Amino acid sequence: MRRACLAAALVMLASCSQAGEPDRSPAPTMSASPGSRAELPVARTEVSGAGWLRRIVVVGGLSADGAASDRVDLYDPAADRWEPGPALPRPLHHAGLAVIGDRVYVAGGYTNEDGRWVPQSRVSSLGQGERGWRDEPSMAQARGGLALAATDDHLVAVGGTTATAVTRTTEVLRPGRPGGWRPGPDLSEDRDHLAGASAGGRVYAVAGRVGGLDTNLATVESWDPAADGAWRAEPRLNDTRGGTSAAQAGGRVCVAGGEEPAGTIASVECLAGDRWERVARLAVPRHGLAVAGLDGRLHVIGGGSQPGLSVSPAHEVLTVG
Repeated sequence: MRRACLAAALVMLASCSQAGEPDRSPAPTMSASPGSRAELPVARTEVSGAGWLRRIVVVGGLSADGAASDRVDLYDPAADRWEPGPALPRPLHHAGLAVIGDRVYVAGGYTNEDGRWVPQSRVSSLGQGERGWRDEPSMAQARGGLALAATDDHLVAVGGTTATAVTRTTEVLRPGRPGGWRPGPDLSEDRDHLAGASAGGRVYAVAGRVGGLDTNLATVESWDPAADGAWRAEPRLNDTRGGTSAAQAGGRVCVAGGEEPAGTIASVECLAGDRWERVARLAVPRHGLAVAGLDGRLHVIGGGSQPGLSVSPAHEVLTVG
């Protein structure tokens, strides 16, 4: 019954609004066909996700009691089924996750230690068929709430919060090459709880915030790590967002969810040329969610349905044309 209700809600998402979340989205202007899929096996928020080897991988997060998780869940779209993957080396939340080739990388994030969130610099990777995660070179700067994105051969860690402050710094790793992480150009502004994605050889740093929920950003910038140079300003989002996530789907960078003082954010936006378009609304608006692209579809998984600590197992999918 719950899944039937969710599917019905998705059919009406262009005209309905969620309690506590401002109705700011017009009818979709791009082709977006939403639907529900098998729920995340264990509801949690502040998860990280990516499309990896024909599947979706979701790692870490916070459970309803605020405990950090080392869970790794793998979703098979063809079977609409989840299965467990090798646990993370340590429980993590607010981490970065990205894929290069056949390996998925998790970087930074927070561990819970003596009631404190402690930012991490450690990086691990997992390959197809492997039973455990492999240590990779650590970042120079420990950071949680960061974004991690990848081009064909560059892994880029962006923003987040260090042990002392929100940061605009960038680090770059070319896996398998000597030298470890190197500094990249700074973003134009500090960003925490931001989203990261890549398309056309460029890495995108999307929205985020610099403090509380009333400091959400709508700005976006991009960088080509192969050409080096500086970050470039991109079109602004329609909606300010912090605690959001992004991925490339159908050749476009798309961003979903987030939280603000009025509640969680329902709109999904995709970059179309020189502007962002609201393409759909989530039936279950969430923040701290995983957004992953695979085969032209945008998977929006887990997160919190209310600002602060809350958890959801929801899994919605948009086909972006």
